[in-house]
Amino acid sequence: MGSASQPMLVVKYNRSLLKKRKSFKELRKDYIGYAGETKLRFKELTPFEQQKIRDKIIAQAKRDKAYNIKMGLVSLLLLCLIVFGLYRLFS
Repeated sequence: MGSASQPMLVVKYNRSLLKKRKSFKELRKDYIGYAGETKLRFKELTPFEQQKIRDKIIAQAKRDKAYNIKMGLVSLLLLCLIVFGLYRLFS
């Protein structure tokens, strides 16, 4: 009996959610005037600090590039081993 009334409960719940929903015009009235009020403040960095951050980014990019090359070579080696193994198995 419990499973037969389940779809009706879902329909009732969905209807109650539709009644609570605001229209686009109501939402727009709530947000009028908020668009221009956000001001971003950035920390001023000295040229030395900028260079330090730049060096860190470049070093990280080099590490990432080396890692990607190593993983590519490892995967190529594994692929060659698998192909060679299948060749030996079926020949």
